[in-house]
Amino acid sequence: MNLPEHKVLYEQATKNILAQLKTLNLSSEKYKRAADLVFKFREAFTKDEVKKATFITPDSKIWDLGYDSAGFCRVASITFAIAMDFHDWQLMAIAPNKWNGGMGHHWLQHIPTGKVFDITYDQFTVDGLTLPYHLGQKAAYNLSLQDETHKFAKTVGLDIIKLLMENKSK
Repeated sequence: MNLPEHKVLYEQATKNILAQLKTLNLSSEKYKRAADLVFKFREAFTKDEVKKATFITPDSKIWDLGYDSAGFCRVASITFAIAMDFHDWQLMAIAPNKWNGGMGHHWLQHIPTGKVFDITYDQFTVDGLTLPYHLGQKAAYNLSLQDETHKFAKTVGLDIIKLLMENKSK
């Protein structure tokens, strides 16, 4: 993130995301865990080494999309859901051709409340866009050991296989 106005937008977005969490009626223990994850993820999005580790593949050398949360929607949503007990979270997506943003997007829906939780919504506000969450559809987690989600989780110190196994029996 190179522009000073992006830093202000990013910091305000982080506060907005924490405010979203408060509307989910989480237990104090789950709220604390979720808030810690938000801070950890949002800090990670700003680091070049996390972007490179997450996004550089043999097919692509692009690792910075111009705004810190850009490109992290799927990996952050899946990692967050798994770390928070995926039973309470539905991965949602909107296809690029379903709205004027020109690209697909992923976020979470908190199942007990039905409310949207979008840890990277701000990547679109830079361009003045508003996501039409009502057009979103349920999405599959589709994890493989080689995908970006594992790479991202590892960079923030989470073992999502271990977390999945712990939450599987719940």
